[in-house]
Amino acid sequence: MSERDAIEELSELFVFLADNDFAGYSPLYEQIARATATDRELLDFIAKAANPNARRGRIPVLFFAATHDRVLANSESPIAAVYRGESQADPMPLLRELLERESAEITTNMRTRSVQTNEVGRSAILSFAFSRAQRNVTAQTALFEIGPSAGLNLYFDRFHTDITRNGEFVAANGPEESAVRLQCELRGPVTPTFPTDRFAPASRRGLDPSPIDVMNDSECRWLRACLWPGIPDRPERLAAAIDVARLSPPQLIAGDAVTDLSPAVASISPTDHLVIFSTWALAYVDAKGRNTVVDTIDQVGSQRDLDFITFEEPRFTPWVTDFDSAVFSQYEGEGTPTLLGLRSWRGGNCTTTALAVAHPHGRWVHWLEENHG
Repeated sequence: MSERDAIEELSELFVFLADNDFAGYSPLYEQIARATATDRELLDFIAKAANPNARRGRIPVLFFAATHDRVLANSESPIAAVYRGESQADPMPLLRELLERESAEITTNMRTRSVQTNEVGRSAILSFAFSRAQRNVTAQTALFEIGPSAGLNLYFDRFHTDITRNGEFVAANGPEESAVRLQCELRGPVTPTFPTDRFAPASRRGLDPSPIDVMNDSECRWLRACLWPGIPDRPERLAAAIDVARLSPPQLIAGDAVTDLSPAVASISPTDHLVIFSTWALAYVDAKGRNTVVDTIDQVGSQRDLDFITFEEPRFTPWVTDFDSAVFSQYEGEGTPTLLGLRSWRGGNCTTTALAVAHPHGRWVHWLEENHG
């Protein structure tokens, strides 16, 4: 690919984010994305700052996180006030000043970091999937997350979700006393079965190339940097989830899901029912690696009962096929519609089910599976 083509592709990626993910959700990032898409000098900086081996489709989001980290590190700066919504100043001149002042730090972030959003809003969607997976399971459950970042979604059972339809309250899920408060809107004709029992997993573990220690304040700042500004309650929700995880930190292993998954799950007691899950993690693995991951899980599943829950773009879980792709067209411009899939092994037999389509951050869910209950 020529340098010109690479810059044009990067520009198109920023426009795509503005149109499909930021519009109506994160106005500040939408404004910055559209301005960046037409700024050749800025695009050139981003292209050169990125790791040469980085997946091109992820570079814009990583750039946003890398710059946000520096904004958070300079909380008294004018651009920090813009990010907090306390100033209506044009962000672009301030952003360019930040890039001139901290280009080395931003480049280091882009070369050494990965996007680790750890969006706990996804736990609202995961709770439905876990309820479905636990049907007829009597053994205690061991949770294992691929790409957990800090492992916050491993505590989905300790978060509270208010479930609505057409603006009306329908049900609540999770402990009422929880400081982590989530909202999820039901869409589509099917109403899933709501979780009713308290869930107490035997263990909470995960495998991540760069796991974040929830006890480390500087590492947790990167989690905040990966959040999109201008979305009410999101930073407070993250902080509350970190507090929950700090009460009993998860067991996170540094490693690659492609090569290290099998030994990582081998240490989990065979008497526990294993639930492996990923949320927007397989997007950062190439196609060959994703095939290896599912093959590894299938090898384990042939020897012990397990569930593999995925909350990913459908192109990253091609083994989940039983759904009408037309449903995705209903939600264009409302964030990248994300497919909730369940691959279950029972007694050496494998079944795979498309459970739902949902907002990538859990704001709404369109349940697909009929007669769930």
